[in-house]
Amino acid sequence: MAVIISNDSLFLFTTEVFEAAGAPRAEAEIVAEHLVTASLMGYDTHGVIRIPQYVEDIGKGMIKPGAPLRVVLETDGTAVLDCGWNFGQVGGLKAIDIAMEKARKSHTATVVVRRSNHAGRLGAYTTRAAENGFLAIGVCNSPQHGHYVTPWGGREGRLATNPLSFAVPANSGRPIVADFSTAAASEGAIRLHRNMGKPLPDGCIMDAEGRPTNDPAAFYGPPQGAINPLGGRLGYRGFALGLLVEVLGGLLGGSPVSKKQPGNGLGFVLIDVSAFVPPEEFGEMVHELKTYIKSAALAPGFDEVFLPGEPDWLTQEKRLRQGILIDDNTWRQIEEAAASVGVSAAAGARKGGQ
Repeated sequence: MAVIISNDSLFLFTTEVFEAAGAPRAEAEIVAEHLVTASLMGYDTHGVIRIPQYVEDIGKGMIKPGAPLRVVLETDGTAVLDCGWNFGQVGGLKAIDIAMEKARKSHTATVVVRRSNHAGRLGAYTTRAAENGFLAIGVCNSPQHGHYVTPWGGREGRLATNPLSFAVPANSGRPIVADFSTAAASEGAIRLHRNMGKPLPDGCIMDAEGRPTNDPAAFYGPPQGAINPLGGRLGYRGFALGLLVEVLGGLLGGSPVSKKQPGNGLGFVLIDVSAFVPPEEFGEMVHELKTYIKSAALAPGFDEVFLPGEPDWLTQEKRLRQGILIDDNTWRQIEEAAASVGVSAAAGARKGGQ
């Protein structure tokens, strides 16, 4: 069995939890909206499963709600944003808004974020930019304590799961949005499989001795296991992408790999398409591209050709109607975290599903 809850009830509950933990109301709402939307879209690994983590990190002083955000370096088309260890979602939202403001004036913009905590679903930020007419690229790195991903040929982690996202604006319909880890699995996916008592697919992780395993517990140890880079036998390509993320999301913001710190580094690159082609013409070409790709004959076992982001929108529509399904272990952890800051069980949660 699992718990089913509406997005509205879950948003109110999550906001209440973070406010009780010490976050200003506006910041609590930003983080709650981000996590609930991730759960709505099927990104359960980056959704409300993170509530216990954030409450714990606030208690330890790792997340500093209310900390001021400061632009510490700036040109017409660039900025470095110091988040002061505030919520990653608060910093990420501010960074993408700064990037959009600069791209409107300079046609391109690059904004890098440092001293930010866990930023959640990277695609949320690139989608925001695309919905405002920008072609957007986003990356997210993590410091050494999150370095679970092996270099090609190694059995010890040297990079984080370092996601990469891009979003393409569209005049009609949803933007094209890709959001994926440069590793074979995100840590959140391993955590979710552990909570649900399910094995991982082949090729995702190894134990501390470098032996392939499907057991999430073998990854967490002790001793700590590792995650393979994306790409299977071509994993050197996935690791190369992860290395790019490390440079753009970390080093470019002044966070060397040797620095012992929590959280994420973020990097955003925005392009104003109007500097290259009229937006209406660009939108028509995007529509033509979508139609052309989706016209491909179906391979056996498939019912539809999906563009990046389309399955997520469908999941969101379904969960808006039916509610968000949360496994029992995750929900127990959420309720324990809520109780630790004096918040009682969420209204409207009911048992159901498998």
